[in-house]
Amino acid sequence: MIRAILVDDEHIVRKGLLHILPWDKHGMEVMADFEGGEQALAWMEKEPVDLLVTDLSMPGLSGFDLMRVVKEKHPHTETAILTCHQDFQYVQDALRLGAIDYIVKTELDDEKLDRLFGRIAERLAAKEERPASTQPAAVPLGKTTSLLMPLAPDCKVQELYAQPALKDRPLDPLPGGVWFTEELAFEPGGEPAEKLKGRWAVFCLHHVQTRDRSRLKPLLETYVRRHSFYVLEHTESAAAIHDSMQEVLLWESKPSQPREDWVRMWRAFDWLYQDELWERLLDEIAEQRPEPNRLAETVHQSVWAWRSMLRWEERFALLEEAGSLQTWTDWKSWLQRVRRSVRGMLDQNIGIDKDIMTRIIQSIEWSLLHMDDGITQEEAAAEVHLSRGYFSDCFKRTTGATYNDYMRLLRMDQAKRLLAHSELAVQDIAARCGFADESYFRKLFRQETGKAPKVYRDEAAGPSDLKRWPPAAAR
Repeated sequence: MIRAILVDDEHIVRKGLLHILPWDKHGMEVMADFEGGEQALAWMEKEPVDLLVTDLSMPGLSGFDLMRVVKEKHPHTETAILTCHQDFQYVQDALRLGAIDYIVKTELDDEKLDRLFGRIAERLAAKEERPASTQPAAVPLGKTTSLLMPLAPDCKVQELYAQPALKDRPLDPLPGGVWFTEELAFEPGGEPAEKLKGRWAVFCLHHVQTRDRSRLKPLLETYVRRHSFYVLEHTESAAAIHDSMQEVLLWESKPSQPREDWVRMWRAFDWLYQDELWERLLDEIAEQRPEPNRLAETVHQSVWAWRSMLRWEERFALLEEAGSLQTWTDWKSWLQRVRRSVRGMLDQNIGIDKDIMTRIIQSIEWSLLHMDDGITQEEAAAEVHLSRGYFSDCFKRTTGATYNDYMRLLRMDQAKRLLAHSELAVQDIAARCGFADESYFRKLFRQETGKAPKVYRDEAAGPSDLKRWPPAAAR
């Protein structure tokens, strides 16, 4: 019998969970339930506990603090956490602390609960069967897979087999030149090999709950495409990264329609002056983990549209630097520098309220997104709830250009980007940039660049300036 205790500060929730969760079916007995971590710890000093099931957000001793104390004082006790859909970032932190599973309070249907408690019971049973001398204290529980991701297009699998830790292990391929082995190839805290540094990222993924290849490979592909971008801090590191595959499963449990809160928050631009909203934006991105290339393209497109702000002296240097960014850590650091730089420029506008300057930035984003609609200054002013005259004055004082001149530069820059990095016909590019007459577009483009659109395309054609994810993906 698995001896369990339940901790949740809400009495009604706690009593409901005692009756709803399939404890008996999976050989578990709830010995006691508590409204706080302090009472649970006091009880554990006297009674042995195999499984602690705890909420994370509680007054007094939080679920995180409770987990840390239990991990130190009662290392043989395993922990499962209670959470809600909005607590994904908390769950990820808890898994890294050693939680073996999570129970979503809003998804208490019988089938899911039966599978979940079955997993928990299997892990506890496997732990009991394993001799104590073979239990590695530093390695997270659960099956482990080592994932090796190339950081350069010329990486070869022979480089991996040349490493002592890998030469006798079978490596299986994934798309994009990625390889994996269903074993722990590198110990926590160690470095795989100096020769892999800057060429391969090594992930040791714990809590892998399946050895079914048809199930495992899609999970690993998902990890490479999305999660690795947020986990890998720097591509130059030689250290193996230890992570939990529970997070991938957690993402699979989300609603099928991905949350887009981060896009709305980004395009509001309130975060330029409000530090709390800035931190919240970063938290939302880290929690929602948008597809890396879409994230990069969205934020870069907005900042790129500011290059026509003549008063922003650092714009070209920062935009050039964006071409070297790779991980979320890189992008976050770059965005912080962009924010400081833009704020420094805007703060020189004496006599213009910060709210008005934020609206001017919002109008630039709106104009960029509606460029193909043939928008006017009156429409842009109305969009940010300003009169045409006041908008015109504030726009020029903020950006250094009139709205019409700004849009002319923005349309031409957009046309150059599309000619260089897309295969769209010139007619379609003209329409996307807000020109109803292709002949007029060709005339203006030649006046601006001294070249016909086709000549410009032939000379400037190439891949996007931004690095793609995964790193070895074709640019």
